[in-house]
Amino acid sequence: MDISGHILRRGVSTYLGQPRDDNNPPEGIVYQIPTWVMVMVATTVFGFLFVMTMIDYTFGRLVPTLVMIESPDALFEPLPTIDPDSDEAINPNAALEAQPVAVKQAAITSSFRKTLKHLQAKGGIPSRFRGFSVFLVNSILFSIISSSLSAIPFVPSTVAAVLASVLLANFSMAWTHIVISDPNPKPWFRRLPSMRLYKKIVTPAAILAVAEQLSVLLPATLAKVYDFGKLKETAPTMSGGRTVVVGLEGFSIFIFGLVLAFFFVLPANVVLTRVQASLLDDAEESIVPFDRSFGGKVVPEIVGGTGIIGMVDAWKTFDWASRIRLLKSYAKVLLMQIGVIILFVIVVVIEVFAIAHLDLKKILPGDGNNGGDSEI
Repeated sequence: MDISGHILRRGVSTYLGQPRDDNNPPEGIVYQIPTWVMVMVATTVFGFLFVMTMIDYTFGRLVPTLVMIESPDALFEPLPTIDPDSDEAINPNAALEAQPVAVKQAAITSSFRKTLKHLQAKGGIPSRFRGFSVFLVNSILFSIISSSLSAIPFVPSTVAAVLASVLLANFSMAWTHIVISDPNPKPWFRRLPSMRLYKKIVTPAAILAVAEQLSVLLPATLAKVYDFGKLKETAPTMSGGRTVVVGLEGFSIFIFGLVLAFFFVLPANVVLTRVQASLLDDAEESIVPFDRSFGGKVVPEIVGGTGIIGMVDAWKTFDWASRIRLLKSYAKVLLMQIGVIILFVIVVVIEVFAIAHLDLKKILPGDGNNGGDSEI
């Protein structure tokens, strides 16, 4: 509470143009922040963080993963329409044997509402955060490993991040399996794949890690080429023409990063997810329609195959309808995040003005209360 109060006092002081409440505050200036104000601001901040976390995890990670593996085309076994007591049923040559047919079903992941309704039917409201525990552990371990490796001399942070991702590939696959399968009473650490399966996903995991790092490193390098590091010094004296040029350069960096994400990170993520899904245990039922054979591309190990989809086939079997659904999902997530940020800023501004309005004359100097105590 003391830390929150100090941060809030600094924010209010900055907004009002007053000196901050440091160790030696100016004489006669005393800010007393009511507890309810701190509670209100803290509630707003935590609410914002919770909503953003839900959007990022549920809509930005969980739902896209289901889109990547769902197969709306399913084999349907038609029911017999012949009377079992008739001559046609007694004589096997009287009618052709019914064959399974492919039926085009509406994709469950065609909309967020439909997907969430399906997940809730399977596991209730907590299903929106299914797999969050292993995701959190994976994130913490990634931070520890990558920071430890980058502390080694001559090991760049990008290389450390790639190595950490590869070392934790089993955690990533466990998360994918938990997300795409029906609820299972086993704890997440008992669903970590064996080292035999780990070896099969090292390559696609490394490719995704490299693509992610390049999508950040290359735009950052382009920013250095544009000499963006000196903008703080040159901005005050920048001419109108130069301002336009800098704006175009910044826009080009954004477009460059978007192109890298679209053509490299997205396909690599789809490939890794589908390769991981192909290794889902046969005893596990998928939570959405899922063609485990990937159109016959996966040959089971029991008959001499690898039991895993190849990286090229993993991308080729991801049809255009699914790709469009995936892009729409990411676009919706981006719009949701922008909307929440705008709403948060509006709420904070309203709160600040509401707090200031409580005793505006005492907050602003020069309103007939100079030299007196100022309280909020």
